[in-house]
Amino acid sequence: MPKYEEASYLNDQNEWELVSYLELASEERRADLRERDLREKPQGLFQLGIRNHPKTPHFFEKKPIRTDLQPGIKESEEHNKQQKMICAFLNKYEKHNLGYYERPWDKQDKGYESLVKVKNYTWGKEVRFGLIYGKYVVFDIFGRDEESLALTDKSPFIAIEVVDTHFHSQKAFKVLLETSKNLPLIVGYMFLTVTPHFNSVKKPVRSNSFSNVRFQCYISDGSFWYRNERLEDLYEVSPAAPEVYYNLIKEKLYEDGYIRAEP
Repeated sequence: MPKYEEASYLNDQNEWELVSYLELASEERRADLRERDLREKPQGLFQLGIRNHPKTPHFFEKKPIRTDLQPGIKESEEHNKQQKMICAFLNKYEKHNLGYYERPWDKQDKGYESLVKVKNYTWGKEVRFGLIYGKYVVFDIFGRDEESLALTDKSPFIAIEVVDTHFHSQKAFKVLLETSKNLPLIVGYMFLTVTPHFNSVKKPVRSNSFSNVRFQCYISDGSFWYRNERLEDLYEVSPAAPEVYYNLIKEKLYEDGYIRAEP
């Protein structure tokens, strides 16, 4: 690991303070610095530790500070309103049946198909989730089984993305595809322009039954899905070519009016 003769940290006045390795000779100073968030420079991206070597004391690099994989996104008021509503809905009811209409155009029998039924999940907004080295993804809504702590196909991680004017960056999308292939993860999309026709939440008909949380599109098992079909089954593309795969999805979502153009 790289060694450093200097480190920086935010002091009690919320200002970046520089500290030299020479100060590590003091036991009291070392104890204080071990409680600090040491960086390689002011606003640095690496967390440092202290190695009190008898002859050559120094700071060493421990790990990168995780940063947002797609920073700077400013969502619409409608996005924030729906995000808050959906999260409150999920926490209000104990049981949820996540799925889709097999035939959303059929007025007589839409055919609700279940992806997974979950209960006793805890849900939160703006959840930071570390998926790759040094980076995290911020999920609009994220839920997990807090009662059993299981992570299985029957108790997967569940993320819900509320989409109005923004979709994932290509980097974030690629990470989500890879993660869903290796871990039980479902990322469901609530496209506001096609709510409630293609996606919606519906409260339980009885107190002991499941609510319906319905998606038109979602990520699961390493693929992007339209209801019960993988994108690669509909078009001649493959997740193995992530740039082509991503660009086609984004193009189709805009063409079909699932994402509203920014004003």
